[in-house]
Amino acid sequence: MKTMKIFHKTKFIFSIIFCAAFFSTLISCNKKNAQEQIPVAAEKIVNLEKKNSTFEWFCLTRGGFEKVGRPQKTPAIIKKPWTEALRISYMAQAAENSPLDIDAKSAPKVFALVNHLGVISLGADEIKVYKDDSIFTNRSAEKIVFMNGTPIISVYKNSFFNEKISAHEKFRPFLVQFAQDSGVFFPILTYENLALDEKTQVNDFCWNGTQWFCSTKSSDENETKFEYLKFRPETALLSISPERNFISIEESTEDEFRAYRRPQEFSYAPERVKELLKYLPTNFNFYAECKIASGPTPREYLHGKVSGGAMRKATVQISDTWVAALFEDGTVFLNGALYGQKILNGGKPIALRLPKLPDGYVYFDFGISGTQFFAAWEECEFFETGRAGFIKVDLAKILY
Repeated sequence: MKTMKIFHKTKFIFSIIFCAAFFSTLISCNKKNAQEQIPVAAEKIVNLEKKNSTFEWFCLTRGGFEKVGRPQKTPAIIKKPWTEALRISYMAQAAENSPLDIDAKSAPKVFALVNHLGVISLGADEIKVYKDDSIFTNRSAEKIVFMNGTPIISVYKNSFFNEKISAHEKFRPFLVQFAQDSGVFFPILTYENLALDEKTQVNDFCWNGTQWFCSTKSSDENETKFEYLKFRPETALLSISPERNFISIEESTEDEFRAYRRPQEFSYAPERVKELLKYLPTNFNFYAECKIASGPTPREYLHGKVSGGAMRKATVQISDTWVAALFEDGTVFLNGALYGQKILNGGKPIALRLPKLPDGYVYFDFGISGTQFFAAWEECEFFETGRAGFIKVDLAKILY
């Protein structure tokens, strides 16, 4: 198995440099970049700031969420590293005609994965919290992917902030199935299933629709090493449990893993995404994390070069009838037809500007259920997160 070793003397320095480069260049979670508005012609922007009746603010709580007047009205909390904070770590969009729509006539749901809490199901008519303390309380929740229309959640403990993560844990889940009909979380794969010892952490993974790839990290007093593996279920993954381990595991390489995770040039992005963002200046540097409704791990696309200046981040959701993108300053691009509605703007992209956030806050993920738009927001400083929540926008009042 191919490994990459980092010796103890350089371990801490490497971690700091990596975090600094990642957050300042890509995530751009800083006051200056987040508040600089995306350059779009004023006549093409619908500004929500003057449409107070069209949106509502919510903050996260240990019980789930509650309504607030503005993000800054949320009670102040101590900032924590983003892996340890109560925050929305990922938002996933269900596809139309998804088995997750209990009522066949209901609009596709949005699932907000809340770190150290569980899942908030964001629907056009209902917002509901699903918790499981045994799984989420002491673990970080990373992302949601879909297999056969079912959400699969990855959880872990960050070894950098939890040095004694696993020495005495008898049960270490890695992948967890969310069954919305019952509101229950089912662990389907553990570290033990993958033959990973207590010193090893899965620090990244991807599901490309046919195979799973993992990057693992293990540390001791002398070194930190990264290794790679891939696995394929020998039966339907959703029928697997920690006690019924029907998977085949193979060694992989860094090159094989990075081949899927490495960002591609924007020219390779889906045509619907390129059409959506065609009004941005050609010299505007950004990268887009593109998610497909009820899909596998998202792909990332770079527009411009990192060396050409700070990259702005866009989260893109590609649904059956619409495609949308959200930038951290609150600029939204939308094209297509929302669920059960007519095509917008004659098939041309529409740009919206969400209410401006206070300094030190950003928008960073979103989803749409029916005509209800949900976007996550949070207070952040470098790698730490403070207050967090989401905004709900009634697009029917604005666009139809």
